Amino acid sequence: MPADVPTIQLAIGRAAPGDTIVLAPGTYPGGNVVPPAKRDITIKGSNRNDVVLDGADRRKNGIVVHADGVSILNMSAHNFRENAFYWDGADRFRASYLTVWNVGEYGIYIEDGEQGVVDNDYVSGAARAAYYIGECRPCGATVSHVVATLSAVGYSGTNATGVAIRDSIWDRNGAGIVPNTYANEALPPQARATIVGNTVTRSGRARVPIRTALAGFVGIGIAVAGGNENVISRNRVTGSERYGIAVFPTARFVVFDPAVPEPGPPWRPRGNRVSRNVVSGSGRSDLALAQGSGKGNCFTANVVVRALPRGLQTPTCGRVPRGEGDASVAAELTRPVRVMFDQTLRRRRPPPYTAMPVPPPQPKLPIGG
Repeated sequence: MPADVPTIQLAIGRAAPGDTIVLAPGTYPGGNVVPPAKRDITIKGSNRNDVVLDGADRRKNGIVVHADGVSILNMSAHNFRENAFYWDGADRFRASYLTVWNVGEYGIYIEDGEQGVVDNDYVSGAARAAYYIGECRPCGATVSHVVATLSAVGYSGTNATGVAIRDSIWDRNGAGIVPNTYANEALPPQARATIVGNTVTRSGRARVPIRTALAGFVGIGIAVAGGNENVISRNRVTGSERYGIAVFPTARFVVFDPAVPEPGPPWRPRGNRVSRNVVSGSGRSDLALAQGSGKGNCFTANVVVRALPRGLQTPTCGRVPRGEGDASVAAELTRPVRVMFDQTLRRRRPPPYTAMPVPPPQPKLPIGG
């Protein structure tokens, strides 16, 4: 299209399972929806850099998918008030060779979806997170060979169990990779993410748009926020403003109304394994475990300069470590969500998402991809 069908929405309406909608170079307005009946279709740009969905800061979303088995490939999207590409309750998703910049919420947003792939994408200037996979158990999803930059959070995964995040670049985001638990969303707690082979650089070191409840964790490279049994291994984390890798409890719910009492009990992270990472240049500490965390959080064989508490690392994870942590880390990272959010915005004065730079051209989908 548009040679055969004038709009993306009309092409979606005519598509049958197994069909591929190919978009010619051009600028499209977005605001498209794939309904549940339109399963197993592909929407593919003919050129990643020349097929562009432009929300003009008026439209909410680029493409919203409610159907299983939908792939979106090889195109760009920018300036949507909410999300560029959004899968809502859709399994077997694929988001590949997509470029997103300057969106009010998420670049690539997958909610309540299982068995999917997010790969070879580039997201910049997302005010909530560049990538989100959440509310799924098991998710069975993989995020690989992506880039997230100049966004509030690189990856956010609320209550996402069984996501692999690997071999990707997370540069100059507010926070890098943040699996997290809150009971506002379905299926808590978050668990069993595998975070391996990533490069996480300069978290909290650039001015970025911020519209996320995770604002209090800006300055952390990799954060396990109330999650369980996650594996964090063989990552390189450098130049984080506060902590390189941190494990800490979260509030039961996100609450912004000061008249509502803080709910409890908190989500206490347990059974997380942090091993063989190289962490350096962190403003406060390369490794951190907050007081009040659960049992079995193991830190071993990491190359670091400083850890909180001292003696955090153990020779092996064969013996389950005690659940002790550092009181100063807890005081900083487990305050009420609304307090951390307000303090972060006052301190940082984040720019609007519309003010972020346009990314350079990105590699196109290989022929036959």
